Amino acid sequence: MKPSVSLIFLLILLTGCNSGFSEPAQTSLNSDSSHVRTIPETNQHPFESEENQSMNRLTITIGRQTFYATFAENMTAEAFKERLPMTVSMDELNGNEKYYYLPERYPSNSERVGAINNGDLMLYGSDCLVLFYKSFSTSFSYSRIAKIDDPNGFAEAVGRRGVEVAFALAE
Repeated sequence: MKPSVSLIFLLILLTGCNSGFSEPAQTSLNSDSSHVRTIPETNQHPFESEENQSMNRLTITIGRQTFYATFAENMTAEAFKERLPMTVSMDELNGNEKYYYLPERYPSNSERVGAINNGDLMLYGSDCLVLFYKSFSTSFSYSRIAKIDDPNGFAEAVGRRGVEVAFALAE
């Protein structure tokens, strides 16, 4: 008798563990199927408002050209957002980047990024803002701030000399 009860219990347990793995999330408000509410799966956080989405976007304006970027999700990017809008005169370095020493230190979470991409906005150390306009490999460590969504034409916009760059939250 005991083995039968144990076997039945085991079957019920396994059946319960197997249910729900292949179907999308659904919530039933009632056992009556006419009152079932299905919650569609989305990639967007349910509490993320349109305002929060725009808070994760940055405009980078050089002359008459504006580029849109998406912020990284870290404390460095948050500190940068808090200080926007900002316009700075960035100097040229190495034929691949523009840099500006910020007047104050920012929190950093430096990591060896391995590769720099055209359109990366990063912090070197805790006070050097760097905007890259060429892609290359690197062994240096940076804190990510943002990345330009479509960097086509960006290298031409920044040119080969120092440049004034305006950063602002996208509307």
